[in-house]
Amino acid sequence: MSPTVTSLWVKMRFSRLHCVLFLLLVSSLGFSSSQSFPIGVGESANDGCLCHGSASNSSESSLVGLPTTFESNQSFNLTLVIESNIAAQSNTSQGGFRLLVSGGTIEFSNPNEAQELDGGWTHTGEGNSQRAWNFTWVAPQENTSTVEFIVFGNAVNGNGNSMGDAWNSYGVTIPGSSFDGTLIQPDVDQSYSITDFSLIIGGLIAILVCLYIVVK
Repeated sequence: MSPTVTSLWVKMRFSRLHCVLFLLLVSSLGFSSSQSFPIGVGESANDGCLCHGSASNSSESSLVGLPTTFESNQSFNLTLVIESNIAAQSNTSQGGFRLLVSGGTIEFSNPNEAQELDGGWTHTGEGNSQRAWNFTWVAPQENTSTVEFIVFGNAVNGNGNSMGDAWNSYGVTIPGSSFDGTLIQPDVDQSYSITDFSLIIGGLIAILVCLYIVVK
């Protein structure tokens, strides 16, 4: 191979390598920013804030004020709270949530901070700058039923993407005072499933194959 051909081949190989690395970098940055939901999140978060990775012990979500049982049409003042060791930054995003309630009605104290979306409740752009939200829950007409509450709360660091954020989940089933049956608590364990691992491994294999083709 002549020096001219060798030089051209080296330049082409490095050019292809740079293109692949650039595309991977752009894709990773685009994924991080596109998976940030400062104006609320719909049904894509019904299984957790998976775009932010797995659940983190550095964040805790809870519902303050829930009763042990409820009567028909009884009203309760509740607070959805996210506690985290991630420092809350002023004048920027601090946290968000996805709230699923199987029965009764919900009314937030400040309608500008929360919205109903895809069969559940979530924060708004204005409600994204806090980590506690007050609302009223009115129990169903039948006190022989149960109501399931599931919360996914995400404490964010305000950098505009999913990196460095921490979310966790909370779930509980509240029975009516006349409920006669087996009380089943919701499963909010958000450990990675086989499908999740398959997607991760598949993505890593695809990246390695691309790099192999480039440097071959």
